[in-house]
Amino acid sequence: MKVLVAMDAYHGIISSYDANRFVEEAVASHIEDADIVQVPLFNGRHELLEAVFLWRSGTQYHIDIHDAQMRPVEATYGQTEEGLTVIEASQFLTADVPSIQQTSYGLGEVINHALDKDAKHFAISVGGTQVFDGGAGMLQALGVRFYNDEGQQVDMRQGAGQIKYIRRIDVSGLRDDIYQARIQILSDFDSHLYGKKSEVMQRYREIGMSRDEAVELDNLLWYFSELFKNNLRIALGPITRGGAGGGIAAVTHALLRGEIVTSHVLVDQIMGLDELVEHADLIIFGEGINEQDQQIETSSLRIAELAQQYGKPCIAICGTSDKFARFETLGVTGMFNTFIEMPTAYPDFKLGIQLRNYTIQAIKLLQATLS
Repeated sequence: MKVLVAMDAYHGIISSYDANRFVEEAVASHIEDADIVQVPLFNGRHELLEAVFLWRSGTQYHIDIHDAQMRPVEATYGQTEEGLTVIEASQFLTADVPSIQQTSYGLGEVINHALDKDAKHFAISVGGTQVFDGGAGMLQALGVRFYNDEGQQVDMRQGAGQIKYIRRIDVSGLRDDIYQARIQILSDFDSHLYGKKSEVMQRYREIGMSRDEAVELDNLLWYFSELFKNNLRIALGPITRGGAGGGIAAVTHALLRGEIVTSHVLVDQIMGLDELVEHADLIIFGEGINEQDQQIETSSLRIAELAQQYGKPCIAICGTSDKFARFETLGVTGMFNTFIEMPTAYPDFKLGIQLRNYTIQAIKLLQATLS
């Protein structure tokens, strides 16, 4: 029997890789001669680099750049043998200062390094940071210049608070080869650059920010979008999921011709999820996403859709029951939830044991039904 195991991460408690291992062990112990395939999953905030390099071989680079408050830091990014350059911004865009002082400059440094190595296809996750500079720091690293009303350069390495001094944006120095590259920005979360649905207005409590601080950043991002409209005739506000990475997604899409894609699109692209589901006899999948994060489309939903399309029995083991109504509509065979509400902290091994136990019970029920 071919069994596909595809567990997403559980809200920082357990990684996709470790969740898959617990489920795989349970399957192997209760289905004789099971042919098990693990699919490491990721979302717009976590585990992109690790998941891709569990599935694909390639080279990982360790380079010296700057973090979100311009401290020297070592960043890791990778390039698969197929030529996909993978960057996970949350690994290095960290800081100990308020978001208004944080910059995305380090991401631009990583992109520069990859372009110097002739990268032609990028997959970049920009979630999980507290940077809300609209990608201005990243653009400065790539050659864009910002000027105040006296014609002096505004240094966006100093953080989002500098946006209020900008009067003119000059993109003439932007490196040309970035337009020869395909850039995919990963975002599963419904957010816009500014307004009630902006990332900062939806996340400010989560990251310990006051509403007044969030409003100040949101106003700066609105002003930044007005600069793009007036200087470059580019509209940033309406871009769907453009708020990801504090506006990095919107700017990359509008100025650098990037695509904003959901995680399952990239999973399909890298791992051939459609074909894996088609050839499986049983699918065990799940996620531990906190639904307060406005997750709009996950790999778990795509797996359920494909299982329905190919008529495959499938078991969902999730952190909460938030998506069970949608799974029910998609004909998922059985559903289990480990918590009523996702905890902020929980022992990873204890959760692993729960995943193992639920998997065993699901298999026993299926075997009883089939006998």
